[in-house]
Amino acid sequence: MSTARELILHIGHYKTGTTALQIFLESNRVLLAQQGLNYAEAPVKFSKHSALAFSLLRAAGVTELMHDFRNKHSAQELWQELFTATRALPEGASMLVSSEEFIRLGAHPAATALLRAQIDTARDLRFRVVVYLRPPQEHLKSWYNQLVKMGVDVGSFDAAVRARMEAVHWDYALALKPWIEIFGPEAIVLRSFETSLRVGDGLFEDFLAGLGHGLPLAAVTGSRDPNPRMDDRLLGIRRALNRSGLSADMARQVIDRAQASLDAEAATDALTDAPGFDSIRQRAEAAIDALAALPGAEGLDTQALRAALPAPQDATERQLEQTVAVLSFELAQMRTIQLRQALRLNLLEKRLDKAEAAGTGAPAKPDDEA
Repeated sequence: MSTARELILHIGHYKTGTTALQIFLESNRVLLAQQGLNYAEAPVKFSKHSALAFSLLRAAGVTELMHDFRNKHSAQELWQELFTATRALPEGASMLVSSEEFIRLGAHPAATALLRAQIDTARDLRFRVVVYLRPPQEHLKSWYNQLVKMGVDVGSFDAAVRARMEAVHWDYALALKPWIEIFGPEAIVLRSFETSLRVGDGLFEDFLAGLGHGLPLAAVTGSRDPNPRMDDRLLGIRRALNRSGLSADMARQVIDRAQASLDAEAATDALTDAPGFDSIRQRAEAAIDALAALPGAEGLDTQALRAALPAPQDATERQLEQTVAVLSFELAQMRTIQLRQALRLNLLEKRLDKAEAAGTGAPAKPDDEA
């Protein structure tokens, strides 16, 4: 009796280590194939198979967050090519594709219908759908950070969640609805994305374990996060830059300088020998108690003194101070550039004046170059 070939669809969710996982799968394609798990070679770009999802979304009329998708092939062509490659595998082997863009189909019924039409032509294959989910608020905060980092003008966090983010980002039932209806609930492999999975090879081991595979002994694993989260303290600055009209390169330079400024401040604040605020607070309170015991303390409002003991800045105050410091630095940078440009203009004007005075029409050298 023959064993059906299997097609595994890893559909995300966004911000659940998908980029790191996709790079791992592509880097270890040969080793994984030896275990019967084949990471599809087409249509792959940047280690992922987003063309399969984008082709469906494009055909459904979706235009937002398509990341300049230009693949000329139709959804039917791309999916049929994948089915053909899967059927060519040895008996019992699995084909695996991965893209967090798949999760968007829950927000676009027309794209779901197109997917169903393709899957109906491949019922000779077995299917599994893998999805990672994290607590909704954690996910929303991380996705908001990603959108701002990408340069998308989404407004405030509240406005983005309510009006700019597709509902699949907070309604997980909607996100999984197409996949359950097309493949059946038994085909869905649900995994929890937890912070601990970021440590070592945790994510890779968890993903493979969910599919019944182990981590290859000689697997190549990355040591650096390929899609690091932008420092949340820079969100407000980046949002302003997204609306400033500056080029993406210029915006990145500003953010890089701002991050360097915050890192330098953090290094300055890392005081190892100085007392902590708990100690400072206790000493201040003990001093007030000692003063209250003095004979002439009747006129001292010790209750008011104790109500305002030393304490570190709260998060909001600290954020505002850091933002002002960073923006002040950027203003100083802009002022320096402005002064340099003014000096250059002044020198050019002198050269033009000399040329006109000489009647040659050719610019003369400025005073400091003569």
